[in-house]
Amino acid sequence: MRTSFFWGVLLIFFMWGCISDTEDNAPEQQQESVSTTVDTTASTPTFDKFGIPTDSVEVQDYIVKRNESLYLILDKFDFSPQEIYSITQEAGDIIDFNQIKPGQKYRAYLSADSTKDVSHILLQNNPLEYVVLDWQQDSLQIYKAARPLTSKTVAASGKIENSLYQTISSQGGSRLLANRMANIFAWQINFFGLRPGDSFKVLYEKHFIGDNYYGIGDVKVAKFAHRGETYRAYKFEHEGIDGYFTEDGEGVQKALLQAPFKFSQRVSSNFSRSRYHPILKKRVPHTGVDYAAPPGTPILAVGDGTVTEARYRGANGNIVKITHNATYRTAYLHLRRFARGIRPGVKVEQGEVIGYVGSTGRATGPHLHYSLYKNDRPVNSRTVDLPSSEAVPDSLMDVFAEVRDSLDRRLEANIDTTQESGPVITQVK
Repeated sequence: MRTSFFWGVLLIFFMWGCISDTEDNAPEQQQESVSTTVDTTASTPTFDKFGIPTDSVEVQDYIVKRNESLYLILDKFDFSPQEIYSITQEAGDIIDFNQIKPGQKYRAYLSADSTKDVSHILLQNNPLEYVVLDWQQDSLQIYKAARPLTSKTVAASGKIENSLYQTISSQGGSRLLANRMANIFAWQINFFGLRPGDSFKVLYEKHFIGDNYYGIGDVKVAKFAHRGETYRAYKFEHEGIDGYFTEDGEGVQKALLQAPFKFSQRVSSNFSRSRYHPILKKRVPHTGVDYAAPPGTPILAVGDGTVTEARYRGANGNIVKITHNATYRTAYLHLRRFARGIRPGVKVEQGEVIGYVGSTGRATGPHLHYSLYKNDRPVNSRTVDLPSSEAVPDSLMDVFAEVRDSLDRRLEANIDTTQESGPVITQVK
């Protein structure tokens, strides 16, 4: 035992001497190399605005030239024809090659050494979305992603002087906000008949990419005072419910739009039981509303339904009739022409273009005669009380009330909030 111990101690001393000799005789350059390879930033790699690592990488930005295709882009980086063919076959489900247009931006990531190997190629579809070809792994990875958006919730208000669009634009606001509000209140408010002194207040999202304004998001809550009435709309999303609702939880969206146009058109003749007809030269019932609009203006279906008539019919000119349900149907007269695919039996959706303003039939000029029938009797589409499409279920009213009250407090206090998000991968090959 004592002999084994002796030889063991001797062996340890021998090994220690070898190690010490190696360290003492190591070149100074090698010692310096070891100290400089310590990377204090290894735990925090650098990424660009697209979330791609840029450490030890040379980034080159390009703009697609006229007639430049993905093949020519890849050829620029010395990919062989066989490799390019393989890449385009794999990328076909992610990249729409027909959408590569002159002026589109793309970026290449090359190794910083002399090999200039490509690790990524990024194609920007627009300021938000992009596609990445990634060679960092053993095989090519292709994915579609979106840059991080910063959402800021802001408040805006104003008094109508001429139109909603002009009022918001005069305050430096986006016309998209005006359009969004008009869509929300399209069932309660006739935006063709706004009056000076009508007012609004709205809490909505503004989206930014970095420091650059990108567009507007959801309207969270809006109030609109019109002709002595105040209308409210609250955005509510919960357990499959997603829409705008009144303070009582009734759906803001109605089964039918108040008017068959997206933008304001002048009412040239109202619904009347006795109107002097400019062509017949006598008083007759006018069971509809006439809208004076430029020839070719798109006409919208005011609600979901089935086309029951689409033809030329005497004094009515080109006419489209739609049955919406057992109670409501509508008619659109004097059309210049029908939209593509509009014929009897076709189902249409609310807001779908069904034809274009004209002056066919008995008409003094281009206009649309629009008629609404309730239980087969003509009614005034501008004054009739239209039914809601849905309401918040009783089981969710307590949750809705909390959301409503919170939005009201934020709207009245003009409370702004900011929410940031990271890059989002939207599709992977």
